[in-house]
Amino acid sequence: MGSLRYLLTTILLLTGMVLSAQPVSTSLLSSDKMPEGTVYYLPKTVVHFHLLVEKKTYTPGIFSKYAGKYLQLTDIPQEPNTTHRLIHFELSQTGVRDTSKCFIVNLKGKSATAEIIRSEDGVLLAVNDTPMTVRQPLSFRATPQKQISDPMHYLNTEVITATSMAKKAELTAMQLAELQEHRQQLITGEAEEMPNDREQLQLMLDEIDRTSKALLTLFTGTTSCDTTEHHITLCPDREIKREVLFRISQPLGLVDKDDLAGIPFYLTLEDLHQHTQQQFDFPENKKEGGFYANIPGIVRLTLYREDQPLATYDYPFAQFGFTELHGGALFKRYPTHLRLNPVTGAVERLYAEMPEKK
Repeated sequence: MGSLRYLLTTILLLTGMVLSAQPVSTSLLSSDKMPEGTVYYLPKTVVHFHLLVEKKTYTPGIFSKYAGKYLQLTDIPQEPNTTHRLIHFELSQTGVRDTSKCFIVNLKGKSATAEIIRSEDGVLLAVNDTPMTVRQPLSFRATPQKQISDPMHYLNTEVITATSMAKKAELTAMQLAELQEHRQQLITGEAEEMPNDREQLQLMLDEIDRTSKALLTLFTGTTSCDTTEHHITLCPDREIKREVLFRISQPLGLVDKDDLAGIPFYLTLEDLHQHTQQQFDFPENKKEGGFYANIPGIVRLTLYREDQPLATYDYPFAQFGFTELHGGALFKRYPTHLRLNPVTGAVERLYAEMPEKK
């Protein structure tokens, strides 16, 4: 008798109401007992870490060991070296289908023509409304590296014909000194051949600077920088206490989080037990059905470099909240518009086209 009463109640819910909504189990989706209606899911929240890692590569010049003797430059590295470091990071969020939050809605009467908009994987986005657009960070675009002139093209004949590296270095240092002297003479107007106008003077100075800079790299070496973007994605459903998120090794760059060669970056996720429930100006009657939406919970994410906190973020997460019915009475009586946040599944907008009171 009890099972018959339950069956009759279910039939009344699906046929007697303008709009009904109910949870659907995964097993029911593939069975022959699936009730009629539109199946939709709510999302769970995913967080993305966007990391920019800079790689610096130092290549010593062929005269690096003579930099102190001929140019009085000290602490010039004699060996090639590569270093990596984290130069920037930011977080973003997206939503993915939460298979544990599957629902079916059966629209009848005036609401039967409602337009239900879902994502490709079935997540409810909007009803009779335009879906919300979530801005994502722009993909990183590396700045084109400046081409360094080949210093070998600027060596004079004496340097080229010298038979030892020490002599080549000495002559190159003398060539640099002559260039600087010529530059000074041009600026003071004491050069034997002065340019005719300011524009030509600037061209001559630029050429001297370019030549000097190229020749100097034979002593100081060159450093090239290359920045790469990396992504780490998490979909947490529990609190996290100082778990290694990633590691960066100075010589190797981003390494596996279990690789002890890298410096650890830790993540802590704290459930603040706060919710982002939105208040509306109309009463809600849960018995009249509606659409399920998420009431996200607020979590606090903190990123550490070893023991040093780098940043803290408070974000809404669907899976740290709960679900609630919305808008059943409105959909039953008036043309109603509903828009959900695709990241959290929370109600962003809910209103009905009510007739004006005369």
